[in-house]
Amino acid sequence: MNSLDTSQQKSTGLQNQRMRRAAALVGTALFAALLALAPIGAASPASAANTIAQCDGVYNAAAAQVQCSVTIQNSVDLATGAQSSIVTVAECIGAPAAVTCADPVTTSYPTTTTTVDQCNGSGNAGGSVVRCDVLVTNVVTNATAADQAGVTPATVNQCAGSGQGGGASTLNCDSYDTTTGATITQCNGSVNGGGAPTRVNCTVGPSTQTPLVPIVVNQCNGSVNGGGALAFCSTRLVNDIRVAAVVPPGGDAGATPVAAPVAGPSAAPTTPVDRGGSSRAVADTLANTGADTLAPAAFGLLALAIGGALSLVGLHRRVLAQRG
Repeated sequence: MNSLDTSQQKSTGLQNQRMRRAAALVGTALFAALLALAPIGAASPASAANTIAQCDGVYNAAAAQVQCSVTIQNSVDLATGAQSSIVTVAECIGAPAAVTCADPVTTSYPTTTTTVDQCNGSGNAGGSVVRCDVLVTNVVTNATAADQAGVTPATVNQCAGSGQGGGASTLNCDSYDTTTGATITQCNGSVNGGGAPTRVNCTVGPSTQTPLVPIVVNQCNGSVNGGGALAFCSTRLVNDIRVAAVVPPGGDAGATPVAAPVAGPSAAPTTPVDRGGSSRAVADTLANTGADTLAPAAFGLLALAIGGALSLVGLHRRVLAQRG
């Protein structure tokens, strides 16, 4: 093999190596361009909410006191879709004059806790006492004025079919609503064995509801139906809906924030969902600066891919010409 043949082989090998590198560069650029142009910030499915159930169907054989409570704080960020809850439960059970209480238990959850079911079908014996209460606070951030307007008084179904069996003025309830499918259902079909006056004591404190975090409370129903029994049950629902604030045009961080404009009333989702945080960040940049940071990068990568493809074609033609 003469030196000319060796030189041609080296040249051909070098050209092939360059073609492979060019092809790899083009492939990488095309892949990056596709990633840049693909949708981002897609909403993720909402997580299932939690249910708290305790003190149901207990102590129905002898006089006893059933004393249980649930305290819930739900947190929802409508901008990111993040949600969580902190739940504290407590339980005391025993003879009316000598109950035994377990230590309160506090649990954190990565989702909201929206259903409470407690003290139902319990204490159904003469001389029993049921004392149960629920407090739920929902804190919703980055909401709109329409979300705030969607907060309404909580619906109630309370003290229906209770306090029967003898005795005067047996009911001491702050409302006697019988709304079907109510947010709060309590003290129905309870304390019907006769006994002392005002033996049914059930209240719903100033309470509201929102479709952003729908709550259901079901307690003290079908309970303490024995002679001389007493019921003391209460529920309160609080909704703290905080409207998102934006910095006025010009980006003055020291300026007083103003409420974000609202296009008009709209139906709020029944479960907080991911509103697409990444997409919102791009939209905010475009609104505040007039520059879309995503489009230039995508088109730049696409141009790089096209340039690499053209270079690869030109190199291939030169190789064919030299071989011919």
